[in-house]
Amino acid sequence: MQEWGGRCKKGAAPARMPLLFRNPPTVQYVYHSHFPQTTMKKATTFMAATMLLACTTFIQVAAQEATRPTYWVSPQGSDTNPGTKEKPFATIQKAVDVPHSQGKQERKIILERGTYFLTEPIRIKTPVLLLGINSATISPDQKSEVTISGGRTIEGFKEIEKGLVVADIPDVKAGKWNFRDLYINDQRAIRARHPNTGFFRIEKSGEDRRTNFIYNDGDLKKWKDLENVELVFLHDWSITRCPIKEIDEQERRLTVPIRIGCDIDFFKIDGWEPHPRYFVENSIEFLDAPGEWFLDTKEGKLFYRLKEGESADTLEVIAPVLTQLLTVETSDPRGKTGVFILGIRFSHAAYFPKQENTVWETQAAAFMSPGGPGNAQFLPSPAAVHGENATMIIQNCQFDHLGENGLWFAKGCINGGVRNSLFRDIGANGIMIGTHNQENTVESCVVSNCIVEKTGETLFGAIGIWAGIVKNVTIEKNIIRQMPYGGISLGWQWNPDPTPARENKIIGNKIYDCMQVLSDSGGIYTLGFQPDSVIEGNIIYHIPRAAGNAESNGMFLDEGTKGFTIRNNIVYNTEQSSLRFHRADKNIVRDNILSNKDGVPMIRYNSTPEANLELIDNRDLKPDSSEFRDALEKRQRVN
Repeated sequence: MQEWGGRCKKGAAPARMPLLFRNPPTVQYVYHSHFPQTTMKKATTFMAATMLLACTTFIQVAAQEATRPTYWVSPQGSDTNPGTKEKPFATIQKAVDVPHSQGKQERKIILERGTYFLTEPIRIKTPVLLLGINSATISPDQKSEVTISGGRTIEGFKEIEKGLVVADIPDVKAGKWNFRDLYINDQRAIRARHPNTGFFRIEKSGEDRRTNFIYNDGDLKKWKDLENVELVFLHDWSITRCPIKEIDEQERRLTVPIRIGCDIDFFKIDGWEPHPRYFVENSIEFLDAPGEWFLDTKEGKLFYRLKEGESADTLEVIAPVLTQLLTVETSDPRGKTGVFILGIRFSHAAYFPKQENTVWETQAAAFMSPGGPGNAQFLPSPAAVHGENATMIIQNCQFDHLGENGLWFAKGCINGGVRNSLFRDIGANGIMIGTHNQENTVESCVVSNCIVEKTGETLFGAIGIWAGIVKNVTIEKNIIRQMPYGGISLGWQWNPDPTPARENKIIGNKIYDCMQVLSDSGGIYTLGFQPDSVIEGNIIYHIPRAAGNAESNGMFLDEGTKGFTIRNNIVYNTEQSSLRFHRADKNIVRDNILSNKDGVPMIRYNSTPEANLELIDNRDLKPDSSEFRDALEKRQRVN
């Protein structure tokens, strides 16, 4: 296991690591309950030895705790208080901003239990330890006692007919508030959609292959509130979300205001298949199934269909207001400012508004939208928790009920990472590391022992853990599951030209039930030249047959992939080939167990010469064989 923040000599801190992280607070590390007990015992022993020896390990005893000023915050506090335990502040921002006699000296902020409803994002520019009360023993399966929320509660629901309730929201009627996500009793509610489950398929594309298509008889109609309705159109590995301009019932033709798909040629309506999938959402006429909701923005009314066991007076309803919850932004040299976050739940961030209510997703939650030169933004939205030019370390936290991206170690971050945290119910990418270009490369970041599940709830082409052009990044011992698209994506260069990317590691992860909606990726996906990089010891399974045109695989090593050693992985129960290489360069593939169905090759070569791969001792074992079962059990013990 890599030490937190890279290697160093015993007794010394790594270069550029802030003082804050040489003496972090004492915490009890909790392992996933999903791993066998024997594995947990061995892992605990190993970690104990590592923690004693590694000077930069994230878990240490704070030798200089008393030198840090400490401020307390409570939902029942007041910002006129001095910020002591007896008289705490009310807002986290007050504790962040309180002047200190020594200027930017690092500070510790302790949050008392409760929910902190923000009116604006927390903005951090100086070294901070942000600790939730009793945060040291939180595991990914437990709820934090401290929640930072970007939402507002909605009350006053009345039942207007059996199973249908409504609440008045004056700020919505006044045009001051709008939202597209809703959380009821701590669950994401369903924005009213048609059909209620699954998808329609178009009959054929219109002549221009961009602005309209013919739908099948009986699928659609000209709804009375058509101006509210949103088309969700599925491409092979991304989606379009946009308004509908017109529905011609006589011609059975749906037309959009601008176009479907970004301006790259193969994103045309029938660019991959003649009858692609789609559905529509956000009409009062779609509100016909338990758990669905609709917001009437003209009248300021929120409608909801009760589920079994619910009533108007038992609903706890929160809708998001803020697009971001916490940002770390500094002009200091990279890594000089450090932020340590422990034991906090981040929830209820909003989806970023899009120009013309249109998003043309391209890949991994990056998108183009109307208005820019050539519509070429081709970047994701900022994350709910977003850091730049800092050392940002996060442990024992939860990220859920978020409208777009969850956590982003963005440009210039170094020696940071996230451990032992839960990412669930996120609109786009769960965790993001690095940039989409070769500037301000993120280095020495670790994502370890996290659970990442149900991301891509709004932008289906999102990833569980995405890393762009990065150096010495380690993604290890995570559980990644229930994804509409890929599990882990590493790289952002579609050719084998050199970039700063190198020495990256994807090790010991358990990845399954990915590729549930889209196509053309896998449990692990790579791009570009990344010398001395390793994909090792991962277990990948339950990857279904692609719903679109391109294959879905255990691993998809895409354009320019070069410099990787892929070893000791187990891939099984995939409907298509365990590994697929597309325009890939030189790589080593050795000692893997790649279990495939009869007639399905272990490795699929798309425009990749077989000579580019050095294949050594890879085996195709059937899952019901004793040899396979023994190998899987051994790998699970190691992981």
